[in-house]
Amino acid sequence: MFIDEVELEVGGGDGGDGAVSFRRERYVPRGGPDGGDGGRGGSVYAVGDAALRTLNHLAGAEAVVAVRGADGAGRKRTGRAGKDRRVKVPLGTEVRETDGEFSGEIVVADDELVLARGGRGGRGNARFATPTLRVPRYAEKGAAGKRRRLRFTLKIIADVALVGPPNAGKSSLLAAMSTARPKIAAYPFTTLAPQLGIVAVTPARAFAVVEVPGLLEGAAEGRGLGQDFLKHVERAKALVVVVDVAAEAPARDYETVLRELALFDKKLAARIKMVVVNKVDLPYEPGAVEELRRAAAAPVALTSAACGRGVDELKRALSEVVERYDHPRA
Repeated sequence: MFIDEVELEVGGGDGGDGAVSFRRERYVPRGGPDGGDGGRGGSVYAVGDAALRTLNHLAGAEAVVAVRGADGAGRKRTGRAGKDRRVKVPLGTEVRETDGEFSGEIVVADDELVLARGGRGGRGNARFATPTLRVPRYAEKGAAGKRRRLRFTLKIIADVALVGPPNAGKSSLLAAMSTARPKIAAYPFTTLAPQLGIVAVTPARAFAVVEVPGLLEGAAEGRGLGQDFLKHVERAKALVVVVDVAAEAPARDYETVLRELALFDKKLAARIKMVVVNKVDLPYEPGAVEELRRAAAAPVALTSAACGRGVDELKRALSEVVERYDHPRA
């Protein structure tokens, strides 16, 4: 199961209480106040873990609460700070309040994001001594830690995203280009969750590709599976539309994908850098390819994932697109 959204209760630890204490010293009334401060409560952090690919480990998890700070003690000793808690998340995880307010995101390994601050430690009675109040008999309670219910949403980080109608051969193309081994079968919706692969062009040049489930017309209204996973293409530098050359109308399939992308986010359509006409090892109508070339606002490449035709050329072309994105002045 692929889980990319979870809600989790988090809480910072409460601060420790300040101490009421008096030192025993000759000629000092009641010994003088020497109560120390309470320790601060621990905080809860999200931390990026490059080895994680899903949020499965957080599904159904109990609340994550940091440790309470220790109480202060006599001789002005401050209580020990509470231990922090860290929640590991995959790179590309967004954190929001349950009302949708953005809290932050993790996009780099070992990056940390504060989820809930620990409470401040209470002041001991030594802090309250003044020339007019020499024997304070009270101290301060520690502050409560922050409590929050948060929504974690994973948006996979990839350089290139493959989108297209069901059964266009996206999984086969991903397998042909990379070391990924997605499920491949001769029926729609074999891809039920995003698949990630690393494409190595040369030992020194590689990029990440994500494939999402096929888009049907009406996906924006909830038809099919693709709309549920389009958030995973939002971070991609380049989008590649994959269509089946042997389909009834490849140009219409392309326009359907274009429309559904725009309904999800108008900016996505502008990120389409290539259209791939797949399965050219099968008999097809050449006029359908020409019609697609006229309709597409991006270069059109012909490939066959089954026999490898055009796959190496596609890898090199996409590598150049990714490199131009990384170095826009080049």
